Amino acid sequence: MDDGLLRQVASFISAHSLAGSLKRKQEGDSEDDQEAGKHLLESQSASAPRSIVLQRIACVIASLGWMVVSSGLILLNKHLMVKDGFKYPMALSGMGMVFSAIASFLACRVFKVVTLKAATNAVTTKYFLTHIMPVGFFMAATLHFGNLVYLHLTVAFIQMLKSVTPVMTMFLLFAARLETPTTRMILSVLIVAFGTAMASYGEVQMTAVGMAAAFLSSGSEAIRLVLTQHVLVGHKFHPIEGLMYLAPACIFWLFLGVAFFEYGTMVEANAFALVMRSPLTYLTAAALGFGVNSLGYWVIVLSSSLTLKLLATVKSAALVLFCALFLGETVTLIEALGYALSIVGFLWYNKIKMEDAVQSK
Repeated sequence: MDDGLLRQVASFISAHSLAGSLKRKQEGDSEDDQEAGKHLLESQSASAPRSIVLQRIACVIASLGWMVVSSGLILLNKHLMVKDGFKYPMALSGMGMVFSAIASFLACRVFKVVTLKAATNAVTTKYFLTHIMPVGFFMAATLHFGNLVYLHLTVAFIQMLKSVTPVMTMFLLFAARLETPTTRMILSVLIVAFGTAMASYGEVQMTAVGMAAAFLSSGSEAIRLVLTQHVLVGHKFHPIEGLMYLAPACIFWLFLGVAFFEYGTMVEANAFALVMRSPLTYLTAAALGFGVNSLGYWVIVLSSSLTLKLLATVKSAALVLFCALFLGETVTLIEALGYALSIVGFLWYNKIKMEDAVQSK
């Protein structure tokens, strides 16, 4: 072979060898890529159940936290008003709303841990006065009458009466033409109403003032819910963001009521000394109100609003049992059966609402 032929053969062998090595490299790279992709899919499939488990754990913690904090607030308010002698429901509610106003403002505007959903200029002075203030009035009325009732009725019976709120809310929604009544919905609400009436008949410590306060609280809450749905339509506030706007309006009405109906008596009875004697207790009561709102929001985020409603029902039932067993409050058989019937009606009502929401989608 001459040198030219040798060079051609060598070039061919070299090129063939290089092509082979390149092919082997590509095959190796392809195998490596496939292996890496396989590991990625495995890690993703392994992390997916892990994230679901973590979400469920977080939901359980938030749910238990909401039930404990909400129950603690009820029992603490009862203690402050009855045992401690701070018999001023508007002032006590006002303390809680001041804490909520400050905490929600710090969360939204200062530390910015809450993402604002409404536009910066969405809440003008006119909008605040014509939309937020009316909702704040009924929010204040709900809190005032909700605390006033502790002076006249047992905690167990108060929890039973709370099941009547959906009844009032439904009738108001029908009256405002925000919802259309169905036969099943009307029947479920009538069951709640009959169960509540039965529980009231069995209550041995019922007073007219206590019943009036309980129904005024439920009625105010129902109006607040309807107003919120009707007046604030088009503004999807974050719950803490909404609290930042609603709390000052609520505080205005509460402090106006304190000035006219409670302040003089508070000065005469030296009620402020009660607060100064155990400030941490009153501060805790104020903080728990904000805690209920915050934990309730996280329950909705991690689960649904229906879950929060069901938790409220379970919490009320647990409080009734707790008060009967450990606080010595009397719960008669007729009262217990009536309350059980109202729970059945309430659960059916929420089931209907959930089915209607799914169908509307």
